Amino acid sequence: MISLVDWIEAPDGGFYVKQNWDWEHNKWTGPSRLQIMDYERRIFQHCFTLDPEKDAFPYVTVVLSAPKKSGKSCWAAMIGMWYALNAPPCEVYVLANDEDQARSRVYEDMTFHMKYHMGLRPKKNEIILPNDTLVKVLSGDYTGAAGARHGLTLWDELWGFRNEAARRLWAEMLPIPTVPYPLRVVVTYAGIEGESELLWNLYEEAFLNGTPVPELEDIVDEDGEPVCRTDGKGTFIYWDTVPRKPWQTHEYYEQQLADPSLRPMDFLRLHRNQWVTGEEEFIAIQYWDKAATLSGPIIYDTSDERRNLPVSVGVDASTKHDTTAVVGCYYDANHKKVGIAFHRIWKPAGGIVDLSEVEEYILTIAKVCHINTLVYDPTQLHQMMTNLAKRGFKTVEFSQNSKLMSAATQHLYELFVGGNIEVYPNDELRNHIKFAKVEIKGGVPRLTKSSKRSKNKIDAAVALAMAAYDAVQRGGVDTTEPIIIASPFSDATSFDQKTPQQILEEKYLPEALRS
Repeated sequence: MISLVDWIEAPDGGFYVKQNWDWEHNKWTGPSRLQIMDYERRIFQHCFTLDPEKDAFPYVTVVLSAPKKSGKSCWAAMIGMWYALNAPPCEVYVLANDEDQARSRVYEDMTFHMKYHMGLRPKKNEIILPNDTLVKVLSGDYTGAAGARHGLTLWDELWGFRNEAARRLWAEMLPIPTVPYPLRVVVTYAGIEGESELLWNLYEEAFLNGTPVPELEDIVDEDGEPVCRTDGKGTFIYWDTVPRKPWQTHEYYEQQLADPSLRPMDFLRLHRNQWVTGEEEFIAIQYWDKAATLSGPIIYDTSDERRNLPVSVGVDASTKHDTTAVVGCYYDANHKKVGIAFHRIWKPAGGIVDLSEVEEYILTIAKVCHINTLVYDPTQLHQMMTNLAKRGFKTVEFSQNSKLMSAATQHLYELFVGGNIEVYPNDELRNHIKFAKVEIKGGVPRLTKSSKRSKNKIDAAVALAMAAYDAVQRGGVDTTEPIIIASPFSDATSFDQKTPQQILEEKYLPEALRS
């Protein structure tokens, strides 16, 4: 069987891609034959050349891991086409965290080569090549792989294979020794410690505990450590933290760092290929200090025009051994900024928070501010919110473990990093933000304390996230009541005996509290 490098560079071989790098002019160009760099050529030559004495590849499992935009999916597609066209007829499977990912990345690159260079018309998820080899897409939760006779399996972004179904699929698709030239190839970047167990096991055994490959020992990272290692049991791992492609420029990474939606831990994992923990600091406290431009809560300043804006109120409560927080936020559509309108934090007296005090505070605030929505976690607050709903308040449940909380967490982070939130100086509120951590579970971020035993409180940070998210979602518009346009031909208003002053004073009260 011809080696991968010989196939890539053969006059009648090679792999064709939709978008290629023009090495002469240093820019992207249209469809053409892929050229590989010297370090890639050496790695591919080492891993994908048959040992003539054993008539087998030197490794059964090959892991290729590098920073984002290093061409990993293209590597997998190229390896897949080479194997499918040159190995004895077999089955080649492209596997990813979900079917759409598998089809849109590796398989899409393969199908382009088939269409552009070979004149074939692949189906959506599979094709049988002229040599009778089957190429097929499978997702990480696929349960019907039993009985497959695969020669090659291509695993795209193994860090995302986290559930039990994915683990069973990994076990089901072990290389088959009775098939000629069995191979398992993984292309991925780093994962999250404690979650990406399949990938971590490979990384730990073959890289952390493995030994450098002598022929490739001079390919090193920024610390001079070899990036090509083996466990000596049939697994090779190339784990690089250095961007080596010409398009991975300093300007590109500066743009990525400036993107408020890209968290620091995500930058390290994606662009430096470093393992990260599932928990990190929510924001650098400097972002809070920079946002502290307001003089104070709007409830104390009757001349503040912001009192005319509808306020979303986030409530996070714990009845025992923890604080309870209320934070109000408005969205100023003219300036496209969120502001904190007011807040209050209750510390448990004798280990218990009296929620009737929280309810009374909300009723008091409603007399001076226009409360649009009460957003809350129903775990401890169901009864209180039921009472307030009966009084005319609009209440919205916001479970801490829901996708809503994940969206609110990311949204609050972007507000701070993007400079689109204004707060007022307050040490207690600042500490709740300072000690908030972000925990990633199943790829979903949510606010949390550093540990269950931590004495640092974050309830106000949670309430702020809920309130800020709701305020922006409602666009600074009062959604509690329909807009009524009075008819100039009606005398219905003659029955309203309130004076203009009474109407103004009760303007912001829920209907049930008006006289």
